[in-house]
Amino acid sequence: MTAESPTHLRDLAASDLPRLLTEVPGPRSRELTGRESAHSSPGLSALSTLSGIAVHQGFGALVEDVDGNVFIDFSSGTVVTVTGHAHPRVVEAIKTEIDKFIHIYDYTSASRADFLDHLVSVLPDGLDKVQMYTSGAETVEAGLRLAKSHTGRTEFISLYRAFHGKTMGAMSLMGGGYKKGFGPLVSGFYQTPNAYCYRCPLMLEPDTCGAKCADFIENVFEQETTGNVAAVVAEAIQGAGGAIVPPPEYFAKIQEFCRRNDILLFIDEVLTSAGRTGKMWASEHYDIKPDIMTMGKGIGSGFPLGVVASSERVMSSLPWAQHNGGTSTYGGSPVSAAAGLATLITIVNENLIENAAVVGAHIKGRLEELQSRHLSMGDVRGRGMLMAVEFVTDRQTKERISQEAAEFLYRDLVSHGILVASAAPIMRITPPLVMTRDLADRALDIFDAAVGRMENQFRIG
Repeated sequence: MTAESPTHLRDLAASDLPRLLTEVPGPRSRELTGRESAHSSPGLSALSTLSGIAVHQGFGALVEDVDGNVFIDFSSGTVVTVTGHAHPRVVEAIKTEIDKFIHIYDYTSASRADFLDHLVSVLPDGLDKVQMYTSGAETVEAGLRLAKSHTGRTEFISLYRAFHGKTMGAMSLMGGGYKKGFGPLVSGFYQTPNAYCYRCPLMLEPDTCGAKCADFIENVFEQETTGNVAAVVAEAIQGAGGAIVPPPEYFAKIQEFCRRNDILLFIDEVLTSAGRTGKMWASEHYDIKPDIMTMGKGIGSGFPLGVVASSERVMSSLPWAQHNGGTSTYGGSPVSAAAGLATLITIVNENLIENAAVVGAHIKGRLEELQSRHLSMGDVRGRGMLMAVEFVTDRQTKERISQEAAEFLYRDLVSHGILVASAAPIMRITPPLVMTRDLADRALDIFDAAVGRMENQFRIG
């Protein structure tokens, strides 16, 4: 294949997309994945393993593989590239800074000072001190250390179906299946029900329950913990758990519980930060004030960057505030800071938060229309550009489709030029914030046909 500049992707019209020149995966992709798999450890993502594609370049909401096939990206590199792939402003900022340093530990730089100034100006009130990291899990671990430092306590309460990363502390916060087989986990971590209204953990009806799932935290606190709880840790909208959007009263109750018991409210926005849900921060959908907030993924448009934010009062606590108490080898990177600043500026200048809300609502509306015709689409949910479809074999029993059926659907979508963010019965749809309505409609037409083929193959409906 002849290499082309990403600018040629910019010139493609929605009506020309996706552009498939070979079968998927194509011959060059098969050759490269074969070479890589000879040395790569098992355990890579289902997305890369099942698709079999080798990527070449991207621009905006498009991804091109090494065979010249151009895909519509309903994934954002798995909920990361909020400004789209290779946004010129972000790329230029990274290139400019990397000409000066690749790495210089956490010494002060103009790049970092500019980023922190701008970031604090758009954070929720009261969060005026920040520390940079690289990955989401590392950032969450830092938040746990900060909560311990400030409170002098050692226990944490998180939610069912939570996902906060795969390091030991973050995994101990986790609900659901990713942690299976990796025990024993850290002691002093407890889970309380989330607001999974489609499958209420308390077997109640969402229209009449009054968010009793939030009240259950009182039982966890009294019956399971030793009363030594430092923080309640929660995603404002659960991402890996399946784009689960709690009702407004859920977090109102959780925050009241925290305030009444002098427990920190730690909101993990690693996945939902930087406009993903149609607000700069997903916590803005609720009347809550986090004591600690973590950010990541989209905050650097794909360049490794995580941030923990809190108040001066909390961050002045020892041992966090001692020399090296909050540092990380790559946590002060001026290159990451440049990517973060360019991302925040681009989000505002190009009205990407508004686009996420408007186009996201359009996508969700179209998915709901498809749901009326496809019996396998049990639930459609989400906010902004964070959505999910939960596929079932029967809407009454809500039995999920098999993993085999989910992988069939995922491979079918890829083979027809659509990338989504999961290959599971709960399929996440998480486009970059630059996604247009016309391009989304092209992808949704293909999604419609693919779901029909899956239903026929597995005799659903």
